[in-house]
Formats: sequence, C-alpha cells, structure tokens
Amino acid sequence: MIPFFVLDRPASLEILLGFFLDHPKLNFGVMTHANVSKRFVDLFREYPYTIPVKYYDRTVSKKDLNNIKNNLTRISDSGAFQKNSVVHPYDQLFQKYVDLKVDYGIINDVLSDYKKTVKSAEEAINYYDELKFKQKFNLMGVAQGTTTEEYCKCYEELLDMGYEHIAIGGLLKRSGESNYYKINSETRMKNIVTSIKEKYGPEKLFTLGIYNPGRHEMLEELDIWGADYKGWLFHYDEFYFTSKELLKKSGRYNRTIARAYNNFMKCKSNFIENKSQENREIFSKSKKSLDESLNSIGTSLQEFRYREVRNTLEKKIASKMTCEGVEKPIFDVESTVLESL
Repeated sequence: MIPFFVLDRPASLEILLGFFLDHPKLNFGVMTHANVSKRFVDLFREYPYTIPVKYYDRTVSKKDLNNIKNNLTRISDSGAFQKNSVVHPYDQLFQKYVDLKVDYGIINDVLSDYKKTVKSAEEAINYYDELKFKQKFNLMGVAQGTTTEEYCKCYEELLDMGYEHIAIGGLLKRSGESNYYKINSETRMKNIVTSIKEKYGPEKLFTLGIYNPGRHEMLEELDIWGADYKGWLFHYDEFYFTSKELLKKSGRYNRTIARAYNNFMKCKSNFIENKSQENREIFSKSKKSLDESLNSIGTSLQEFRYREVRNTLEKKIASKMTCEGVEKPIFDVESTVLESL
C-alpha cells in the first residue's frame, strides 16, 4: 500500500526529501493539483533533483536521488475540490498534467453523482485519445455514487469506455464548516472497495483522500494500491517538544533559548485559548523571538518544523511499511553537503 502525500508548496517537497532519503527501498507517492504555481510545476516535474537538501545529516549523492525518483509515483487531480479552485477544460487540464510530468492524471469527477461523473469521464477519454495524450501520462477515472450499487455501476461504465485505471472517490464528508474531511463510514468504505475488488479485480485500486496512519493496516488488508494523505503536515508535534529535547541533549539549549521557548509556549497557549488579533500579534512576536534565538546557535524554527514532521512520518508511517525504522538523532554535528551532480 503506497501512501501519497498531498502537496502544493515547495517547502513540502523539501520536508519529504529528507524523509524519502532515509527509505530508498520503499515506494511512496506524491499528489498535487492542476492549480499550482508555475514555480511549483518546475520543481515538481524534476523532483527530487530540483530541491535543495535541507536539514539532513549525511552527504547525498546522485544515486540517492535516483533511488527516490525510481520509487516515487506522481499523481495530479484537477484541483476542482480546492478552495477558490478553477475547473479547466480537458485540453488545458491534460496539458497541465504533461507540464507536471505526472504518472497519472485524474479526471474531473462530481462528488456523489455517478451520472455526471460518467459524462465527464466520457468527455475526458475522448480528449485523451483524440489529442494523443496516452504516451504522456495515464488517465485515471473516478468512480462516484451514493450506494455500493451506484459505485459498481459507475466503475463498470468506466471500464466499458476503456479506462484502465480507476480511483474511488466520495468516501469522505466535510467536518462541520471546516475545510477538513473525515471518512463517511469505514464499514461503507469497506463494502464499496470489497464489492469492486470482487466484481472487477483491479490490479491497482486508488482510494481518494482516505489515507491516515491509523488506517494503514486496514488499507493493506483491503489490498488498496494507494491512497492520498492530506493531513500529514498537520499531524506532528506543533510545540516542538521532540526538537527541544534533542537540542538539550546536543548541549546547545541555553538560557536565552529556554526563555524564548517558554514565552513562545505561553503566547501560543493564550492564542489557542483566545484567537484575538492582539493575541495573534503577541504570538507572532514570540515566534520571531524564538527563531532569532535559534538562529544564534545555527538552527531555526524552520529546521525544527522540518525535522519534527520527518520524525513523525518515521514513527507513524515508515514504521508500518518496514520492520526497521531509521533511528538517529535529529540534530547531528555536521550539516548535509550535497555532492556535485
């Protein structure tokens, strides 16, 4: 089961690079959307060669980067479900997929509406064939519906059109008024996936938006090929406890940093309790002060964040994919030197 990390910013590519370097034999995926910036497109299409190696404690060679490239699968969707999104006509959308150099490009689907999704899928595959995009990326359809029967009917109609790769969408629902989604029902999801697997036996089944480390074993048991993970950047220790403790062990945690850190924690706690504009500004100043203190000993809050996220991914995801997790200090004496490529 391949976890696909959803991203649309350069910093996310930088964070993941250090994580991928620790696991050259594991298969991972990255998933983006068609509404990303031109700069991100340029970085994504040649990843990992286009990204600086930040906060990594050994020398990195071209062979290391080649290992990542060979074990990385790239997917993009249209970005239709993004906030303030732009829905591109298929000729433009497919060119964006080519520009991103993806392995799979996903059609425009309509949430919970299998008839409209089928109509969109028919338009997509006609453009795909007519404009000869087949040599450039794999077109991925999406099965939608409200019942298991509708999902299966949608899946079958996509197969009849000639789709070789089909994802399952619509398995999530919005949590209240937030931009976060949660799984509708694991029982419902299992029924839909199991029915499609039993009836059509797909070799690669991609489930949209449902990956979570807590579901990794379940998705493995369902023989899911891949699922994307939107929350990976948020599910880490935002108070930097791990980074602080490891900085202490390295002997670099002094009184100035301790005061700045304690003030940062106090201001953050106040801001979480009461998100007033005044508390926001105070918290922002405390964060800047902590960063300046960390800069004085050769580190930064950005380094804290990068290493904290990687450490969390190591414990929560990589440990489920391999028996041997990478155990090494977050702060080593030497910084990475990227060899000349």
